Amino acid sequence: MKKEVELNKAKWLVEPGCVVLVTSGTTESANVMTFSWQTPVNSADPCLVLLAIHHARYSYDLIKQNHQLVINVPGEELLEQTHFVGQVTGRNIDKFKESGLTPVPTTVVEPPLIRQCAGHLECRVAETFKMQTHDLLICEVLRAVADTDLFDGRWIPEKFHTLHYLCGNKYGVMERTIEAQRKK
Repeated sequence: MKKEVELNKAKWLVEPGCVVLVTSGTTESANVMTFSWQTPVNSADPCLVLLAIHHARYSYDLIKQNHQLVINVPGEELLEQTHFVGQVTGRNIDKFKESGLTPVPTTVVEPPLIRQCAGHLECRVAETFKMQTHDLLICEVLRAVADTDLFDGRWIPEKFHTLHYLCGNKYGVMERTIEAQRKK
């Protein structure tokens, strides 16, 4: 049996996406924010990633200043820090200090990457689409790095558990690889 889903809850039918931590600002004055509304939109060169961000977010104010950001990929071991930085604003506190996450200078953009994350996409905002409450940022990936023990062209879920936001304080993790068999 199936039942109707309220339209304001319909997004949960297509969630959970991989949760990422987006850093903005500069190495000297950085902020970090949790995102689950992100998706690749072009895999060719250039690689493009779409982020949806609320107009009122402090991170958005910082992103608009230099049109740069870093998308960092946390694993299960960063669950508490990931949830924390998504619950508080950086307008009033230093989220790096309070969460124990470590900002590290990047090579291409001004915002830092997060040392504890397994992967990083250094990006510039190539285009912005204004929406009602959230804007859509098309981010061009300028540099990408990942831990070679955990990523071999794809995340290795037997070694690295990406976080997937399920609502409230609930998350899921990807733990194993399965392979579809081709029909003959």
